[in-house]
Amino acid sequence: MTIRPMKTWSYPGALLDALVDTRRVVAGLELPIPLGNAESTRELRAHMLDQLDHHLIPRVRDEASPAIVVVAGSTGAGKSTVVNALLGEQLTASGVLRPTTRVPHVFHHPLDADVLTSVAHEAKVVATDAVPRGLAIVDSPDLDSVRAENREVAENLLEAADLWIFVTTAARYGDAVPWEALRRGAERGASIAMVLNRVTLDVAAQVRRELVQRLADEDLEALPLFVIPEDTRGGKDLPADVVGGLGRWLESVAAASAATIVERTMHGATESLKEWLETLAERMDDQISAAKEVRAEVRRCAAQAEAKGGDAWYQEIATGSLASRWESACAEGGPLYKLRHSMWTKRRSAREQRDAVLEAIRKDVLASVEATLAAAAADASDTMVAALTDGEESPGVWLAGQRDPRDARIIRDRRAADATRAWMTKCHEQVMRLPGAQRGAEILGEEGLTVALASAALGSEEARTVLGVLVTPSVSEPVHLARAELTGARRYCINREALDMMKPTDVPSLLPEVSSTVRLRRAELRGLM
Repeated sequence: MTIRPMKTWSYPGALLDALVDTRRVVAGLELPIPLGNAESTRELRAHMLDQLDHHLIPRVRDEASPAIVVVAGSTGAGKSTVVNALLGEQLTASGVLRPTTRVPHVFHHPLDADVLTSVAHEAKVVATDAVPRGLAIVDSPDLDSVRAENREVAENLLEAADLWIFVTTAARYGDAVPWEALRRGAERGASIAMVLNRVTLDVAAQVRRELVQRLADEDLEALPLFVIPEDTRGGKDLPADVVGGLGRWLESVAAASAATIVERTMHGATESLKEWLETLAERMDDQISAAKEVRAEVRRCAAQAEAKGGDAWYQEIATGSLASRWESACAEGGPLYKLRHSMWTKRRSAREQRDAVLEAIRKDVLASVEATLAAAAADASDTMVAALTDGEESPGVWLAGQRDPRDARIIRDRRAADATRAWMTKCHEQVMRLPGAQRGAEILGEEGLTVALASAALGSEEARTVLGVLVTPSVSEPVHLARAELTGARRYCINREALDMMKPTDVPSLLPEVSSTVRLRRAELRGLM
Protein backbone atom coordinates (compact mmCIF):
# COMPACT_ATOMS: atom_id res chain seq x y z
CA MET A 1 0.00 0.00 0.00
CA THR A 2 1.60 3.24 -1.17
CA ILE A 3 0.59 6.62 0.22
CA ARG A 4 2.29 9.76 -1.07
CA PRO A 5 3.19 12.43 1.49
CA MET A 6 0.32 14.68 2.33
CA LYS A 7 0.45 18.45 2.16
CA THR A 8 -0.89 19.94 5.38
CA TRP A 9 -3.79 22.16 4.48
CA SER A 10 -3.01 25.84 4.80
CA TYR A 11 -6.59 27.02 5.09
CA PRO A 12 -8.63 24.59 7.20
CA GLY A 13 -11.64 26.89 6.93
CA ALA A 14 -11.65 26.56 3.13
CA LEU A 15 -11.27 22.79 3.37
CA LEU A 16 -14.10 22.58 5.86
CA ASP A 17 -16.34 24.62 3.56
CA ALA A 18 -15.41 22.38 0.63
CA LEU A 19 -16.21 19.22 2.59
CA VAL A 20 -19.51 20.62 3.86
CA ASP A 21 -20.46 21.66 0.31
CA THR A 22 -19.51 18.19 -0.93
CA ARG A 23 -21.66 16.58 1.75
CA ARG A 24 -24.62 18.80 0.77
CA VAL A 25 -24.28 17.90 -2.91
CA VAL A 26 -23.89 14.16 -2.26
CA ALA A 27 -26.78 14.06 0.23
CA GLY A 28 -29.05 15.84 -2.24
CA LEU A 29 -28.53 13.31 -5.04
CA GLU A 30 -31.34 10.95 -5.98
CA LEU A 31 -31.01 7.81 -8.11
CA PRO A 32 -34.59 7.10 -9.16
CA ILE A 33 -33.88 4.98 -12.25
CA PRO A 34 -33.06 1.35 -11.37
CA LEU A 35 -30.04 0.86 -13.63
CA GLY A 36 -27.75 -2.11 -13.16
CA ASN A 37 -25.37 -0.07 -10.99
CA ALA A 38 -28.05 1.84 -9.04
CA GLU A 39 -27.76 -0.26 -5.87
CA SER A 40 -23.95 -0.08 -5.73
CA THR A 41 -24.20 3.66 -6.37
CA ARG A 42 -26.58 4.08 -3.44
CA GLU A 43 -24.14 2.13 -1.27
CA LEU A 44 -21.27 4.32 -2.47
CA ARG A 45 -23.25 7.46 -1.69
CA ALA A 46 -24.08 6.18 1.82
CA HIS A 47 -20.42 5.30 2.40
CA MET A 48 -19.31 8.77 1.30
CA LEU A 49 -21.77 10.39 3.69
CA ASP A 50 -20.48 8.18 6.53
CA GLN A 51 -16.91 9.24 5.79
CA LEU A 52 -17.84 12.90 5.66
CA ASP A 53 -20.06 12.82 8.74
CA HIS A 54 -17.95 10.61 11.00
CA HIS A 55 -14.41 11.36 9.92
CA LEU A 56 -13.49 14.10 7.45
CA ILE A 57 -15.71 16.96 8.58
CA PRO A 58 -15.21 16.32 12.34
CA ARG A 59 -11.44 15.97 11.80
CA VAL A 60 -11.07 19.28 9.97
CA ARG A 61 -13.45 21.00 12.40
CA ASP A 62 -11.43 19.78 15.42
CA GLU A 63 -7.82 19.90 14.26
CA ALA A 64 -6.46 19.66 17.82
CA SER A 65 -8.26 16.41 18.59
CA PRO A 66 -6.16 13.36 19.48
CA ALA A 67 -5.68 10.59 16.93
CA ILE A 68 -8.46 8.03 17.28
CA VAL A 69 -7.22 4.44 17.78
CA VAL A 70 -10.11 1.98 17.44
CA VAL A 71 -9.66 -1.56 18.71
CA ALA A 72 -12.08 -3.66 16.65
CA GLY A 73 -12.71 -7.24 15.63
CA SER A 74 -15.11 -10.15 15.60
CA THR A 75 -17.17 -11.52 18.48
CA GLY A 76 -15.03 -13.23 21.13
CA ALA A 77 -11.72 -12.00 19.69
CA GLY A 78 -10.69 -10.55 23.06
CA LYS A 79 -10.67 -6.85 22.21
CA SER A 80 -11.48 -5.68 25.74
CA THR A 81 -8.85 -8.02 27.20
CA VAL A 82 -6.20 -6.55 24.88
CA VAL A 83 -7.23 -2.99 25.78
CA ASN A 84 -7.01 -3.74 29.51
CA ALA A 85 -3.56 -5.30 29.04
CA LEU A 86 -2.36 -2.27 27.06
CA LEU A 87 -3.56 0.14 29.71
CA GLY A 88 -2.44 -2.01 32.61
CA GLU A 89 -5.81 -1.60 34.31
CA GLN A 90 -9.18 -3.38 34.36
CA LEU A 91 -11.02 -0.46 32.72
CA THR A 92 -13.42 -2.28 30.43
CA ALA A 93 -15.46 -5.46 30.91
CA SER A 94 -14.18 -8.75 29.47
CA GLY A 95 -15.66 -12.22 29.74
CA VAL A 96 -17.67 -14.94 28.08
CA LEU A 97 -20.99 -13.05 27.84
CA ARG A 98 -21.58 -11.91 24.24
CA PRO A 99 -21.57 -9.17 23.28
CA THR A 100 -19.28 -8.03 26.09
CA THR A 101 -18.83 -4.47 24.82
CA ARG A 102 -22.20 -2.88 24.16
CA VAL A 103 -21.21 0.77 24.60
CA PRO A 104 -17.87 1.95 23.17
CA HIS A 105 -15.28 3.04 25.73
CA VAL A 106 -12.94 5.93 24.95
CA PHE A 107 -9.68 6.08 26.92
CA HIS A 108 -7.60 9.25 26.69
CA HIS A 109 -4.91 11.15 28.52
CA PRO A 110 -6.39 13.57 31.10
CA LEU A 111 -4.76 16.55 29.38
CA ASP A 112 -6.61 15.73 26.12
CA ALA A 113 -10.07 15.92 27.71
CA ASP A 114 -10.93 19.29 26.18
CA VAL A 115 -10.09 18.35 22.60
CA LEU A 116 -11.88 15.01 22.12
CA THR A 117 -13.74 14.59 18.84
CA SER A 118 -17.38 13.72 18.31
CA VAL A 119 -16.43 10.03 18.78
CA ALA A 120 -16.72 10.59 22.51
CA HIS A 121 -20.28 11.93 22.40
CA GLU A 122 -22.01 8.56 22.51
CA ALA A 123 -19.38 6.58 24.43
CA LYS A 124 -18.22 6.00 27.97
CA VAL A 125 -15.19 8.29 28.35
CA VAL A 126 -12.37 7.38 30.74
CA ALA A 127 -9.31 9.55 31.42
CA THR A 128 -6.13 7.66 32.32
CA ASP A 129 -2.41 8.39 32.36
CA ALA A 130 -1.88 4.96 30.75
CA VAL A 131 -2.78 6.48 27.34
CA PRO A 132 -0.05 8.56 25.66
CA ARG A 133 -0.92 12.17 24.95
CA GLY A 134 -2.27 12.72 21.43
CA LEU A 135 -4.02 9.35 21.30
CA ALA A 136 -7.53 8.22 22.24
CA ILE A 137 -8.08 4.44 22.41
CA VAL A 138 -11.58 3.18 21.68
CA ASP A 139 -12.83 -0.28 22.70
CA SER A 140 -15.43 -0.92 19.98
CA PRO A 141 -18.45 -3.26 19.85
CA ASP A 142 -18.12 -6.36 17.66
CA LEU A 143 -18.18 -5.91 13.90
CA ASP A 144 -20.30 -9.06 13.57
CA SER A 145 -22.39 -8.54 16.69
CA VAL A 146 -25.79 -10.21 16.84
CA ARG A 147 -27.16 -6.78 17.74
CA ALA A 148 -27.70 -4.55 14.70
CA GLU A 149 -27.14 -1.39 16.75
CA ASN A 150 -23.74 -2.69 17.91
CA ARG A 151 -22.69 -3.42 14.34
CA GLU A 152 -23.73 0.07 13.27
CA VAL A 153 -21.74 1.67 16.12
CA ALA A 154 -18.68 -0.42 15.23
CA GLU A 155 -18.89 0.57 11.56
CA ASN A 156 -19.24 4.27 12.42
CA LEU A 157 -16.24 4.09 14.75
CA LEU A 158 -14.10 2.56 12.03
CA GLU A 159 -15.12 5.37 9.68
CA ALA A 160 -14.00 7.87 12.31
CA ALA A 161 -10.71 6.11 13.17
CA ASP A 162 -7.23 7.37 12.33
CA LEU A 163 -5.59 4.14 13.41
CA TRP A 164 -7.20 0.70 13.51
CA ILE A 165 -6.13 -2.23 15.65
CA PHE A 166 -7.89 -5.37 14.46
CA VAL A 167 -8.01 -8.19 16.96
CA THR A 168 -8.69 -11.70 15.70
CA THR A 169 -7.98 -15.25 16.82
CA ALA A 170 -6.58 -18.43 15.33
CA ALA A 171 -10.15 -19.64 14.87
CA ARG A 172 -11.60 -16.39 13.43
CA TYR A 173 -8.85 -14.80 11.32
CA GLY A 174 -10.52 -15.94 8.08
CA ASP A 175 -13.89 -14.28 8.84
CA ALA A 176 -15.19 -12.15 5.97
CA VAL A 177 -16.48 -9.16 7.97
CA PRO A 178 -13.13 -7.97 9.42
CA TRP A 179 -11.37 -8.38 6.06
CA GLU A 180 -13.97 -6.25 4.32
CA ALA A 181 -13.40 -3.55 6.96
CA LEU A 182 -9.63 -3.86 6.49
CA ARG A 183 -9.99 -3.31 2.76
CA ARG A 184 -12.06 -0.18 3.30
CA GLY A 185 -9.52 1.15 5.78
CA ALA A 186 -6.64 0.51 3.38
CA GLU A 187 -8.54 2.28 0.60
CA ARG A 188 -8.79 5.48 2.59
CA GLY A 189 -5.24 5.34 3.93
CA ALA A 190 -5.91 4.60 7.60
CA SER A 191 -2.98 3.32 9.68
CA ILE A 192 -3.75 -0.31 10.56
CA ALA A 193 -2.25 -2.97 12.82
CA MET A 194 -3.43 -6.55 13.28
CA VAL A 195 -3.36 -8.52 16.53
CA LEU A 196 -3.59 -12.32 16.41
CA ASN A 197 -4.89 -13.16 19.87
CA ARG A 198 -5.13 -16.42 21.85
CA VAL A 199 -2.72 -18.44 19.72
CA THR A 200 -1.57 -21.79 21.12
CA LEU A 201 2.04 -22.84 20.57
CA ASP A 202 1.14 -25.89 18.48
CA VAL A 203 -0.53 -23.81 15.71
CA ALA A 204 1.27 -20.48 16.13
CA ALA A 205 3.72 -20.92 13.24
CA GLN A 206 1.11 -22.24 10.80
CA VAL A 207 -1.50 -19.61 11.65
CA ARG A 208 1.03 -16.79 11.44
CA ARG A 209 2.25 -18.04 8.06
CA GLU A 210 -1.28 -18.29 6.67
CA LEU A 211 -2.22 -14.88 8.01
CA VAL A 212 0.91 -13.27 6.53
CA GLN A 213 0.04 -14.83 3.17
CA ARG A 214 -3.55 -13.56 3.40
CA LEU A 215 -2.27 -10.06 4.15
CA ALA A 216 0.01 -10.27 1.11
CA ASP A 217 -2.88 -11.45 -1.07
CA GLU A 218 -4.90 -8.44 0.05
CA ASP A 219 -1.95 -6.05 -0.61
CA LEU A 220 -1.77 -5.42 3.15
CA GLU A 221 1.63 -6.97 3.77
CA ALA A 222 2.91 -3.68 5.26
CA LEU A 223 0.53 -3.97 8.23
CA PRO A 224 2.23 -4.57 11.58
CA LEU A 225 1.25 -8.00 12.94
CA PHE A 226 1.36 -8.82 16.67
CA VAL A 227 0.84 -12.32 18.07
CA ILE A 228 -0.48 -12.82 21.62
CA PRO A 229 -0.24 -16.37 22.99
CA GLU A 230 -3.10 -18.22 24.66
CA ASP A 231 -3.24 -17.72 28.46
CA THR A 232 -2.74 -21.31 29.58
CA ARG A 233 -3.60 -20.36 33.17
CA GLY A 234 -7.20 -19.72 32.14
CA GLY A 235 -7.28 -16.19 33.54
CA LYS A 236 -9.42 -13.51 31.94
CA ASP A 237 -6.64 -10.85 32.03
CA LEU A 238 -3.45 -10.76 30.03
CA PRO A 239 -0.15 -9.90 31.70
CA ALA A 240 1.18 -6.60 30.38
CA ASP A 241 4.40 -8.21 29.12
CA VAL A 242 2.59 -10.32 26.49
CA VAL A 243 1.28 -7.18 24.77
CA GLY A 244 4.54 -5.32 25.17
CA GLY A 245 5.23 -5.22 21.42
CA LEU A 246 1.84 -3.70 20.68
CA GLY A 247 2.24 -1.21 23.52
CA ARG A 248 5.66 -0.10 22.31
CA TRP A 249 4.29 0.32 18.82
CA LEU A 250 1.52 2.57 20.10
CA GLU A 251 4.05 4.61 22.07
CA SER A 252 6.15 5.00 18.93
CA VAL A 253 3.08 6.18 17.08
CA ALA A 254 2.45 8.80 19.73
CA ALA A 255 6.12 9.82 19.74
CA ALA A 256 6.06 10.20 15.97
CA SER A 257 3.24 12.73 16.46
CA ALA A 258 -0.40 11.85 16.40
CA ALA A 259 -0.92 14.81 14.08
CA THR A 260 1.10 12.99 11.42
CA ILE A 261 -1.20 9.98 11.69
CA VAL A 262 -4.24 12.22 11.42
CA GLU A 263 -2.85 13.98 8.35
CA ARG A 264 -1.95 10.68 6.73
CA THR A 265 -5.43 9.36 7.34
CA MET A 266 -7.00 12.60 6.15
CA HIS A 267 -5.00 12.42 2.95
CA GLY A 268 -6.01 8.84 2.26
CA ALA A 269 -9.65 9.51 3.05
CA THR A 270 -9.74 12.62 0.89
CA GLU A 271 -8.03 10.86 -2.00
CA SER A 272 -10.65 8.13 -1.80
CA LEU A 273 -13.37 10.77 -1.64
CA LYS A 274 -12.08 12.32 -4.87
CA GLU A 275 -12.20 8.96 -6.63
CA TRP A 276 -15.67 8.27 -5.27
CA LEU A 277 -16.87 11.67 -6.49
CA GLU A 278 -15.70 10.89 -10.01
CA THR A 279 -17.38 7.49 -9.87
CA LEU A 280 -20.54 9.14 -8.55
CA ALA A 281 -20.43 11.71 -11.37
CA GLU A 282 -20.15 8.91 -13.94
CA ARG A 283 -23.09 7.08 -12.37
CA MET A 284 -25.15 10.29 -12.44
CA ASP A 285 -24.23 10.63 -16.13
CA ASP A 286 -25.76 7.17 -16.61
CA GLN A 287 -28.92 8.21 -14.77
CA ILE A 288 -29.20 11.46 -16.74
CA SER A 289 -28.64 9.65 -20.03
CA ALA A 290 -31.31 7.05 -19.20
CA ALA A 291 -33.76 9.78 -18.19
CA LYS A 292 -33.07 11.68 -21.41
CA GLU A 293 -33.64 8.52 -23.44
CA VAL A 294 -37.01 7.62 -21.92
CA ARG A 295 -38.20 11.23 -21.98
CA ALA A 296 -37.36 11.43 -25.69
CA GLU A 297 -39.36 8.26 -26.29
CA VAL A 298 -42.36 9.69 -24.45
CA ARG A 299 -42.15 12.94 -26.44
CA ARG A 300 -41.92 10.97 -29.70
CA CYS A 301 -45.07 9.05 -28.81
CA ALA A 302 -46.85 12.29 -27.87
CA ALA A 303 -45.94 13.89 -31.19
CA GLN A 304 -47.14 10.77 -32.98
CA ALA A 305 -50.45 10.95 -31.11
CA GLU A 306 -50.88 14.63 -32.00
CA ALA A 307 -50.37 13.94 -35.69
CA LYS A 308 -52.82 11.03 -35.72
CA GLY A 309 -55.85 11.76 -37.93
CA GLY A 310 -54.24 14.78 -39.60
CA ASP A 311 -56.01 18.15 -39.86
CA ALA A 312 -59.41 16.46 -40.07
CA TRP A 313 -59.00 14.50 -36.84
CA TYR A 314 -62.11 16.19 -35.43
CA GLN A 315 -64.21 14.03 -37.75
CA GLU A 316 -63.63 11.15 -35.33
CA ILE A 317 -65.82 12.93 -32.75
CA ALA A 318 -69.15 11.15 -32.47
CA THR A 319 -71.85 13.56 -33.71
CA GLY A 320 -74.77 11.23 -34.49
CA SER A 321 -77.11 12.43 -31.75
CA LEU A 322 -75.86 15.99 -32.23
CA ALA A 323 -76.79 15.97 -35.93
CA SER A 324 -80.19 14.48 -35.16
CA ARG A 325 -80.97 17.16 -32.59
CA TRP A 326 -80.07 19.98 -34.97
CA GLU A 327 -82.09 18.49 -37.81
CA SER A 328 -85.10 18.06 -35.56
CA ALA A 329 -84.78 21.54 -34.06
CA CYS A 330 -84.46 23.25 -37.45
CA ALA A 331 -87.11 21.21 -39.24
CA GLU A 332 -90.54 22.69 -39.93
CA GLY A 333 -92.34 22.98 -36.61
CA GLY A 334 -89.10 22.70 -34.67
CA PRO A 335 -88.18 25.21 -31.93
CA LEU A 336 -85.52 26.82 -34.14
CA TYR A 337 -87.55 26.87 -37.39
CA LYS A 338 -89.00 30.40 -36.95
CA LEU A 339 -85.81 32.07 -35.71
CA ARG A 340 -86.02 34.86 -38.25
CA HIS A 341 -89.47 35.85 -37.05
CA SER A 342 -88.63 38.19 -34.19
CA MET A 343 -92.18 38.32 -32.91
CA TRP A 344 -92.19 34.54 -32.47
CA THR A 345 -88.93 34.57 -30.52
CA LYS A 346 -90.40 36.99 -28.02
CA ARG A 347 -92.91 34.46 -26.86
CA ARG A 348 -92.07 32.85 -23.56
CA SER A 349 -92.99 29.37 -24.73
CA ALA A 350 -90.78 29.77 -27.79
CA ARG A 351 -87.79 30.85 -25.67
CA GLU A 352 -88.28 27.92 -23.30
CA GLN A 353 -88.40 25.45 -26.20
CA ARG A 354 -85.32 27.10 -27.72
CA ASP A 355 -83.34 26.99 -24.46
CA ALA A 356 -84.29 23.38 -23.78
CA VAL A 357 -83.11 22.11 -27.15
CA LEU A 358 -79.93 24.20 -27.06
CA GLU A 359 -79.11 22.88 -23.58
CA ALA A 360 -79.54 19.32 -24.82
CA ILE A 361 -77.28 20.08 -27.79
CA ARG A 362 -74.71 21.69 -25.48
CA LYS A 363 -74.59 18.56 -23.32
CA ASP A 364 -74.13 16.42 -26.42
CA VAL A 365 -71.26 18.61 -27.58
CA LEU A 366 -69.55 18.49 -24.17
CA ALA A 367 -69.97 14.72 -23.84
CA SER A 368 -68.69 13.99 -27.36
CA VAL A 369 -65.67 16.27 -27.12
CA GLU A 370 -64.77 15.15 -23.59
CA ALA A 371 -64.89 11.50 -24.60
CA THR A 372 -62.77 12.14 -27.69
CA LEU A 373 -60.12 14.13 -25.82
CA ALA A 374 -59.92 11.52 -23.06
CA ALA A 375 -59.67 8.74 -25.66
CA ALA A 376 -56.86 10.59 -27.49
CA ALA A 377 -54.93 10.97 -24.24
CA ALA A 378 -55.53 7.32 -23.30
CA ASP A 379 -54.40 6.17 -26.73
CA ALA A 380 -51.26 8.30 -26.40
CA SER A 381 -50.62 6.79 -22.97
CA ASP A 382 -51.00 3.25 -24.32
CA THR A 383 -48.55 4.06 -27.11
CA MET A 384 -46.05 5.43 -24.60
CA VAL A 385 -46.31 2.38 -22.36
CA ALA A 386 -45.89 0.02 -25.32
CA ALA A 387 -42.79 1.88 -26.49
CA LEU A 388 -41.28 2.11 -23.00
CA THR A 389 -41.79 -1.56 -22.20
CA ASP A 390 -40.21 -2.80 -25.41
CA GLY A 391 -37.29 -4.45 -23.60
CA GLU A 392 -37.18 -6.24 -20.26
CA GLU A 393 -34.19 -4.35 -18.85
CA SER A 394 -35.07 -0.96 -20.30
CA PRO A 395 -35.42 1.97 -17.88
CA GLY A 396 -38.69 2.56 -19.70
CA VAL A 397 -40.17 -0.49 -17.98
CA TRP A 398 -39.57 1.20 -14.66
CA LEU A 399 -41.00 4.50 -15.89
CA ALA A 400 -44.12 2.91 -17.34
CA GLY A 401 -44.78 1.13 -14.06
CA GLN A 402 -44.74 4.29 -11.94
CA ARG A 403 -48.30 5.39 -12.76
CA ASP A 404 -51.39 3.93 -11.14
CA PRO A 405 -53.85 3.20 -14.01
CA ARG A 406 -56.88 4.11 -11.92
CA ASP A 407 -55.46 7.45 -10.81
CA ALA A 408 -54.30 8.16 -14.37
CA ARG A 409 -57.82 7.56 -15.73
CA ILE A 410 -59.43 9.85 -13.15
CA ILE A 411 -56.96 12.65 -13.88
CA ARG A 412 -57.29 12.12 -17.64
CA ASP A 413 -61.11 12.37 -17.58
CA ARG A 414 -61.06 15.46 -15.39
CA ARG A 415 -58.48 17.11 -17.62
CA ALA A 416 -60.53 16.32 -20.75
CA ALA A 417 -63.62 17.88 -19.11
CA ASP A 418 -61.69 21.02 -18.17
CA ALA A 419 -60.19 21.33 -21.66
CA THR A 420 -63.62 20.93 -23.27
CA ARG A 421 -65.15 23.69 -21.14
CA ALA A 422 -62.17 25.93 -21.85
CA TRP A 423 -62.76 25.31 -25.56
CA MET A 424 -66.42 26.27 -25.22
CA THR A 425 -65.31 29.51 -23.55
CA LYS A 426 -63.06 30.21 -26.56
CA CYS A 427 -66.00 29.55 -28.89
CA HIS A 428 -68.08 32.05 -26.92
CA GLU A 429 -65.37 34.70 -27.21
CA GLN A 430 -65.04 34.13 -30.96
CA VAL A 431 -68.73 34.15 -31.82
CA MET A 432 -69.40 37.28 -29.80
CA ARG A 433 -66.74 39.13 -31.80
CA LEU A 434 -68.61 38.54 -35.06
CA PRO A 435 -70.37 41.57 -36.67
CA GLY A 436 -73.98 40.47 -36.09
CA ALA A 437 -73.42 38.76 -32.76
CA GLN A 438 -75.55 41.16 -30.71
CA ARG A 439 -78.54 40.82 -33.02
CA GLY A 440 -78.12 37.05 -33.13
CA ALA A 441 -77.88 36.87 -29.34
CA GLU A 442 -81.26 38.62 -29.04
CA ILE A 443 -82.82 35.73 -30.91
CA LEU A 444 -80.73 32.71 -29.90
CA GLY A 445 -78.99 33.94 -26.75
CA GLU A 446 -75.22 34.13 -26.23
CA GLU A 447 -75.11 30.52 -25.03
CA GLY A 448 -77.07 29.48 -28.11
CA LEU A 449 -74.60 31.19 -30.45
CA THR A 450 -71.73 29.47 -28.61
CA VAL A 451 -73.35 26.06 -29.00
CA ALA A 452 -74.01 26.78 -32.68
CA LEU A 453 -70.37 27.65 -33.38
CA ALA A 454 -69.13 24.62 -31.45
CA SER A 455 -71.53 22.37 -33.36
CA ALA A 456 -70.52 23.90 -36.70
CA ALA A 457 -66.88 23.23 -35.83
CA LEU A 458 -67.83 19.57 -35.30
CA GLY A 459 -69.39 19.45 -38.78
CA SER A 460 -73.08 20.30 -38.22
CA GLU A 461 -74.40 21.98 -41.39
CA GLU A 462 -77.63 23.02 -39.66
CA ALA A 463 -75.65 24.86 -36.98
CA ARG A 464 -73.57 26.51 -39.69
CA THR A 465 -76.77 27.64 -41.44
CA VAL A 466 -78.18 29.09 -38.21
CA LEU A 467 -75.02 31.17 -37.72
CA GLY A 468 -75.16 32.33 -41.34
CA VAL A 469 -78.76 33.48 -40.97
CA LEU A 470 -78.50 35.14 -37.56
CA VAL A 471 -74.93 36.50 -37.39
CA THR A 472 -72.95 36.67 -40.64
CA PRO A 473 -73.17 34.99 -44.01
CA SER A 474 -69.49 34.02 -43.91
CA VAL A 475 -68.71 31.66 -41.00
CA SER A 476 -65.71 29.84 -42.48
CA GLU A 477 -63.15 31.80 -40.49
CA PRO A 478 -64.80 31.45 -37.03
CA VAL A 479 -65.39 27.72 -37.68
CA HIS A 480 -61.73 27.33 -38.70
CA LEU A 481 -60.59 29.15 -35.55
CA ALA A 482 -62.89 27.03 -33.37
CA ARG A 483 -61.39 23.86 -34.88
CA ALA A 484 -57.88 25.21 -34.29
CA GLU A 485 -58.76 25.83 -30.63
CA LEU A 486 -60.18 22.30 -30.41
CA THR A 487 -56.94 20.93 -31.83
CA GLY A 488 -55.11 22.93 -29.14
CA ALA A 489 -57.28 21.33 -26.45
CA ARG A 490 -56.45 17.88 -27.81
CA ARG A 491 -52.76 18.74 -27.91
CA TYR A 492 -52.96 19.96 -24.31
CA CYS A 493 -54.49 16.68 -23.09
CA ILE A 494 -51.90 14.57 -24.94
CA ASN A 495 -48.95 16.67 -23.76
CA ARG A 496 -50.15 16.64 -20.17
CA GLU A 497 -50.39 12.85 -20.45
CA ALA A 498 -46.75 12.84 -21.55
CA LEU A 499 -45.75 15.12 -18.69
CA ASP A 500 -47.49 12.83 -16.21
CA MET A 501 -45.66 9.85 -17.70
CA MET A 502 -42.31 11.64 -17.39
CA LYS A 503 -42.96 13.01 -13.91
CA PRO A 504 -40.85 10.36 -12.05
CA THR A 505 -37.82 11.64 -13.98
CA ASP A 506 -38.61 15.26 -13.15
CA VAL A 507 -36.18 15.47 -10.23
CA PRO A 508 -33.23 17.89 -9.80
CA SER A 509 -30.72 15.02 -9.69
CA LEU A 510 -31.49 14.17 -13.32
CA LEU A 511 -30.71 17.64 -14.67
CA PRO A 512 -27.74 17.64 -17.08
CA GLU A 513 -25.64 19.91 -14.88
CA VAL A 514 -25.76 17.63 -11.81
CA SER A 515 -22.73 15.52 -12.73
CA SER A 516 -20.82 18.74 -13.46
CA THR A 517 -21.62 19.93 -9.94
CA VAL A 518 -20.24 16.68 -8.49
CA ARG A 519 -17.06 17.04 -10.57
CA LEU A 520 -16.73 20.64 -9.44
CA ARG A 521 -16.67 19.45 -5.82
CA ARG A 522 -13.90 17.00 -6.76
CA ALA A 523 -11.89 19.73 -8.48
CA GLU A 524 -12.24 22.00 -5.44
CA LEU A 525 -10.91 19.27 -3.14
CA ARG A 526 -8.00 18.62 -5.50
CA GLY A 527 -7.09 22.29 -5.29
CA LEU A 528 -7.06 22.21 -1.50
CA MET A 529 -5.39 18.86 -0.82
